[in-house]
Amino acid sequence: MPVTFTDITVGGTYSRNDLVRLWAYAGVEAISRGVVTPREDNKIVLFVTLDKHPDAEQYEDELVGSVLLWEGPNDHFAEDRMLAHRETGDEVHLFYRQQPRDDFTYAGQLVLYCCQRHTDRPSRFVFRIRRSGV
Repeated sequence: MPVTFTDITVGGTYSRNDLVRLWAYAGVEAISRGVVTPREDNKIVLFVTLDKHPDAEQYEDELVGSVLLWEGPNDHFAEDRMLAHRETGDEVHLFYRQQPRDDFTYAGQLVLYCCQRHTDRPSRFVFRIRRSGV
């Protein structure tokens, strides 16, 4: 079943359990990563925690207005898809939260602005949140 954003609103807050229910997943482990690529779907969903737990990988992520400065995962998961999303029609969506205990806020669909790709450390991405109708 494809992931839908029909019942998700920009600015709305959602727990992972809320999203599991909305997307009819069997369990939260399906969306427990920071980058989720639903099977047989054109969606890439980013779950970004801005102030990481001290025991977590300390990726340098920042949301400044409508710009997301984001370090991709160490394993470079889905980087090729994100870099090509305009050509392929893949949609990149952002859920973010300040603290690990917070629910996620849906920021909307992202458009890649630029990327510094690395192989020995996380790549650095700059996305902007897509405005309605753009």
